[in-house]
Amino acid sequence: MADKKRYIITGASGHIGNNLVRYINKTEPESEIVVLTRRKITRELNGTNCVQVKGSLDDKNFLKENIKKGDIIVHLAAFVDLTDKQKETTFRVNFDYTKTLCDFAKMNRNRFIYVGSVDGIYKDESIDIIEEPTEYYPEKVEGNYGKSKALAAQYVLDCMNGDNEFSAAIVLPSAVMGINDYKPSAVGKIILDCVNKRAEFGIRGGYNFVDVNDVVFVIFSLMKNDNKGQYIVSGESVTVKEMYTKINSALGVKKRAVMIPLFLVKTLLPFVKMLNKITLKSLTESHNYSCEKAKKELMFSPTDIDKTINDTVNWFIANKNLFNRSK
Repeated sequence: MADKKRYIITGASGHIGNNLVRYINKTEPESEIVVLTRRKITRELNGTNCVQVKGSLDDKNFLKENIKKGDIIVHLAAFVDLTDKQKETTFRVNFDYTKTLCDFAKMNRNRFIYVGSVDGIYKDESIDIIEEPTEYYPEKVEGNYGKSKALAAQYVLDCMNGDNEFSAAIVLPSAVMGINDYKPSAVGKIILDCVNKRAEFGIRGGYNFVDVNDVVFVIFSLMKNDNKGQYIVSGESVTVKEMYTKINSALGVKKRAVMIPLFLVKTLLPFVKMLNKITLKSLTESHNYSCEKAKKELMFSPTDIDKTINDTVNWFIANKNLFNRSK
């Protein structure tokens, strides 16, 4: 009989995190999952089988008490502040916590999987296809979130490159979309607004979206092997206008989003909560991410975006009352 696996997961209340816990429960029901969390997680992990342990990721004694040799650590915890108003918290959670956990895993010889973001990659305008970077440039990245994720990814990358015995990997998802989006994510809020028949406004530009289950697949694959390195996990690039069209098609309604000219959008930035200079830059810069490495080494195959949107729309419809009650 094979030894029972024990997984340590941070950020389990997040979109990727709760889906990962559910996937492990389904795929390896005998495995033990320990969730390191700051608070009791209820809604996001409802119906799952895991042990929640409350504490701080910058507390080394907390880590020693709860992480054993042989445990596989998946670090998903992150703080997203696209308004750039909470710099201290952003860097503490996204960089300091990652550094502490990475150092612990390296010292304790735990398999360590860090989930970063393509937002931490500097996009050189002279490069058409964006691949896994050999180096990060935090000073060139826009916004505290991107800078903090770049710093964290560079630190883990340096640890991997400097110690051949350190078993670690970095996962770099593009914008994640999919089921069990409880918080919800930025694109989840757009879909929920469409489900609730609110007015639809868009701008010129687009982004690359990947199914949350695809990200989970790659993470789980890395939990099961000893591959080292970085893996971009991306899907299909669509414009904002195309996204609204696909969402409304999934809803079975004939509706067109009102597209706002960029010059007008820039004047509205201080007054519209969903708009800010960072998201605006993300929508207008290159997002041609290559996931060829994940395809080749991990047998990754991106889900068709129409299926992802249909699944996500249906999930929000089924859970509509849950969000209405939280208002």
